[in-house]
Amino acid sequence: MKQKIIFFILFLLSRWYILANPPVNYSDVFHDYRRYAQMWQSGITPYFKHLYEYPPLTIPLLYLPEALNQLNIGHYYQNYRFQIFILDAVIFIFILKALIKLKTKPLSKYLSLGFYLIAPMVAKDFFYEGIDWVFVASLALAIVFMSKRLLFWIFFWLSTGIKLLTAPLALVFLKKDWKQMILGFLLVWGLPLLIFRSSLGVMFVYNNERGIKYAAFPGFVVETINYFTHSEVRRDQPPDFELQGPVSQAAEKAVSIIFPLSILLVLIYGKKKKLDSYAGKIKISLIFFLTIFFTAKIFSQPFHLWYVPLIALYPFKSIKHQLAMMALALILLIVDTTPWIRVNEQMMVFNPLPLKFFSYLFLRYLPLAGLLWLSVKLPNR
Repeated sequence: MKQKIIFFILFLLSRWYILANPPVNYSDVFHDYRRYAQMWQSGITPYFKHLYEYPPLTIPLLYLPEALNQLNIGHYYQNYRFQIFILDAVIFIFILKALIKLKTKPLSKYLSLGFYLIAPMVAKDFFYEGIDWVFVASLALAIVFMSKRLLFWIFFWLSTGIKLLTAPLALVFLKKDWKQMILGFLLVWGLPLLIFRSSLGVMFVYNNERGIKYAAFPGFVVETINYFTHSEVRRDQPPDFELQGPVSQAAEKAVSIIFPLSILLVLIYGKKKKLDSYAGKIKISLIFFLTIFFTAKIFSQPFHLWYVPLIALYPFKSIKHQLAMMALALILLIVDTTPWIRVNEQMMVFNPLPLKFFSYLFLRYLPLAGLLWLSVKLPNR
């Protein structure tokens, strides 16, 4: 009990640091989420009257802070961040119990806990600034409660209700528990489907119309080719800032094939290897996410939060393997979510390749590939 109290105090200290140091320049909460909430407050409903890119379970997350604001309780930005903190604290209680129960070396448990506390502090500018932590925590809790099949499916479908991306994993996770899966789906998705019906298709329309985002790996490939062809033009419009031109058009067509194919191959791999154990579920989830990072046309810095609880919860048998994965994860978090490393990206190294090409290759994509490789090498059980 004393140990748990100490760990929870450490958790509170780490989260106090995040709460006390909000991002200086930009936050999705302040600029986008608040705008959506104010639209809904004025009667402009999501899906029916405006394009809304997120699944329906994000609506209460985005709207509750505005409802409190209307009651003169706090302000939207602070309300939103505190709301995610409360959810984070509840999540930590279950994560801590799961970590303590892992049949791993004490050092491995301490490393996992330290990583779980430190990684969010590194990514503080994004941690309480969006829906990504609640999304991946829902999947993590599903795995924690995997022996309680209805609870497993409820948390799993909760993750899809925040971001649809985890939905294909249902094909890997499904055993002979069809009834629990369907019941869990209805409990989570029943009301949203009843309210919004086919209008939920707006999500797919919105995301289908988006081009290749500047931070996505396909965007890196297009930009690398453009150093030689000079055929593309950067579109100065958030949030994607995508390149436009013949190479970009060809890349979008290629991604429309490669992305679903890569997901299919991951699912086939998961079924073939029978990754239905606790460790197997974490392993396939990591492979699934990291594969998406390489093949999807959309990538944002908060996506790096997705692998944090999964790495923390994995029952490592090898400390070296654990340290390697955590080190690569922290490198990626530092490079993509902090202002700590700044280089003159336009400085020419080998004409026509600027420093940006090499910094992205060696500091972002090679560590990401290494993390994917180490995930594949994880024991299935």
